[in-house]
Amino acid sequence: MSERAFTDYLDRIGDRTALYAAVAAHTGARRVLYPGSYLDLAPSYVWADVTYLDADARAARAFAGPDATTLARRHRRPPGQPLITFVPGDYTDTLSGLPAAAWDLALSLYAGPVSEHAKRCLRPGGWILANNSHADAGLAHLDPDYRLAAVIHHRSGRYLLTTDHLDQYLRPRRPPHPTRDQLHTAGRGAAYARPALAYLFRFRHEPGAR
Repeated sequence: MSERAFTDYLDRIGDRTALYAAVAAHTGARRVLYPGSYLDLAPSYVWADVTYLDADARAARAFAGPDATTLARRHRRPPGQPLITFVPGDYTDTLSGLPAAAWDLALSLYAGPVSEHAKRCLRPGGWILANNSHADAGLAHLDPDYRLAAVIHHRSGRYLLTTDHLDQYLRPRRPPHPTRDQLHTAGRGAAYARPALAYLFRFRHEPGAR
């Protein structure tokens, strides 16, 4: 597969480079883990070191050659040589074989309960960016190892990250909030009274610690 596979996919889902840039500026993360990435190469436009995981054979073929690195280097801001690692397989299995506490940030977008499986790979004080598509924002909200740190909205073509009034988010329209079992069974997120595009959680971070 060529660079075209990556660019066609980004055209189809929408280029998330600006979203990732907003997260990068807020977190200062350097090493990024992306379970269920498929062909979303945009993280490597922003971060210099990204590990991608996916079970789809098409993703494995696309990342196997030099095209991903070539394309990412062309789009990187600031310029530089990206380090791209691809791990084939289902992240519910493959993450257990990766180094512990080695990544600063995990991405969970349309891929299921990434927050549950990525914890061993995140360093204390790390982050996870999750959306509500497959209930992972709700699962992270219920997990005592995570704390909501910011929410992201998309307005007028811009991604806006805010840390204000976080207590108003992740409140279901019809209380009570679904349990973990209910979210797993439903396979989709709860309807929240004040939704956001994505939610940024801090992992095992002690208040006042850096």
